[in-house]
Amino acid sequence: MSSCYFAQYLLNAGFLAEDQLLPLLRQATDAVPGTPLLALHQGIMTAAQIASVGSGSDEEFAVRAQERGLLTKSQLVNMHQTIAGRDACFAQVLLDSQLVDYAKLEHAFRQCELAEPNPVVAAVESARIHEIGQDMAFYGEYVDAFFRSLLRFMDTDAVVVPESTLLHIAEETYAVSQRLSGDLNLAAGIMADERVFLEMARRYSHEDIQLVDDLAVDSIAEFLNVMNGLFAVNLSQRDMDVDLEMPRSACNVRPDGSHQLMLRVFTDFGSFVLVLATDEFLY
Repeated sequence: MSSCYFAQYLLNAGFLAEDQLLPLLRQATDAVPGTPLLALHQGIMTAAQIASVGSGSDEEFAVRAQERGLLTKSQLVNMHQTIAGRDACFAQVLLDSQLVDYAKLEHAFRQCELAEPNPVVAAVESARIHEIGQDMAFYGEYVDAFFRSLLRFMDTDAVVVPESTLLHIAEETYAVSQRLSGDLNLAAGIMADERVFLEMARRYSHEDIQLVDDLAVDSIAEFLNVMNGLFAVNLSQRDMDVDLEMPRSACNVRPDGSHQLMLRVFTDFGSFVLVLATDEFLY
């Protein structure tokens, strides 16, 4: 099973509550999926077959499953040689926390893979802000690409929740935005408190940044620039040309753009706000 934004699917489907996300995402960074979960996640065994083998250590499970002809030695070796994906790690945390069992996981894995649109796009579209109209399709596409960039450049899974206010944002906030103009007009920006802003800057730059200085701001601006460049390449494949304008930064601002959408993004290092609009919202 490939990644399907499993944590996002569980939130969308009501399996998880918003206040559970941060602790679960943090725990998932160190989680090691066990043999039963790997077998389920990779489609080698069903939940019913796992139940028939019974509980015990990974070693005991592997021996019993092989004795019953449910696992082969080569399958076992290949399972553990494959790098566990984020979805499997998150699922192991849910099992360890007794929030789900294998039967519920099996159903959720299947539904997540079949989800259309994908869970991240579905979460963005759930905002249903009438005035955004047809731009919402591009917003969903952008957030999908943004999440892939977070995983690639900052090594974190993420979950998004649309929000109508900035109540979660601390008073001291830092923001960086960049506007794309041309066949698509879109401004995207990150707003975060000091701790999260610095962690994002450190993860992207691989520098030990301790203060919100020019290096920190430039690191976030470069991340946005690279992310938006990749997004522009995707648009160009549909014969849409866009130019990237110079990034802007600000402190303690309230964004106010046209067709504006604010999204709370949860990661393993904290949460921040992703702002999307059709014109620049930082002044």
